[in-house]
Amino acid sequence: MSDSKIAIIDRGRLEVNRAFLLLLESNGLETFKALMSHPGHAVAKCVIKERNTVRLDLKTESGEKRPFFLKRYVPPTARDRLKTYLRLNRPAPGARQEWHAMWIFLQVSIPGPVPVAWGKDGGSSLVLSEGVSHVMRLSEWVDRNLGEGSGINPQVLSSKRKIIEEVANIVARMHSAGLHHQDLYLCHFLCGSEQDGLPLTLIDLQRVKRHRRLPRRWQVKDLAQLHFSSAQYITRQDIRRFWKVYNSTYHTGRRKIPLWHSILRKSQRIRRHTLKHRL
Repeated sequence: MSDSKIAIIDRGRLEVNRAFLLLLESNGLETFKALMSHPGHAVAKCVIKERNTVRLDLKTESGEKRPFFLKRYVPPTARDRLKTYLRLNRPAPGARQEWHAMWIFLQVSIPGPVPVAWGKDGGSSLVLSEGVSHVMRLSEWVDRNLGEGSGINPQVLSSKRKIIEEVANIVARMHSAGLHHQDLYLCHFLCGSEQDGLPLTLIDLQRVKRHRRLPRRWQVKDLAQLHFSSAQYITRQDIRRFWKVYNSTYHTGRRKIPLWHSILRKSQRIRRHTLKHRL
């Protein structure tokens, strides 16, 4: 990200996208404490106690309200840190990683949340992003239009093909930039319309990492997660359509067949893990 686009305020505790600085100031949210203690206007997500997401409706100069999403991280307890260590798990990434990921997505023109602010004080951190205009998650769209008993019509099949091509395009561009998502399930794509589902936006970037060249294991993991969450809705022809678009941007070359086998094996492991832990 360009330093000219970032304002560092609140004695270094907060970094703000300059395009939103006046908006935060006019809403009294120009400090880390103000954002960290804000009750939010609606709870958007609360999966684990160390991380929660709320929606903020901020008033603009015209008096209209615009939605933003505030994700806050608090340090885990000593007991939870010990559990993570004993299970040989890595600590959950903080807000800074998602902040950087949103800027990278913006720079390489991958549709994702617009970064607004990031801050840290002690062990706590937060990241604020602009609300993404959408009507539903892609997982909801496919279940509604392609799920059991939904019936298939030519318009839905046409929309399905467009969605497959767009997902393949987004994932290929992400991988070409050396990025991997680590939570690449259908539920993390947002649909811009009810009819054909487009445009799509990829969210929940807190685990995104970047490499000079994407290692095969991370490519396999992303594609296996995508396969696992879509397997019941797709055909062999759909898979060939995906690979055609994906390979036109991110070439797998001669590794395509063994790569596909690795993806299927990983997808099966994800399925077994999901069933075992009832996720």
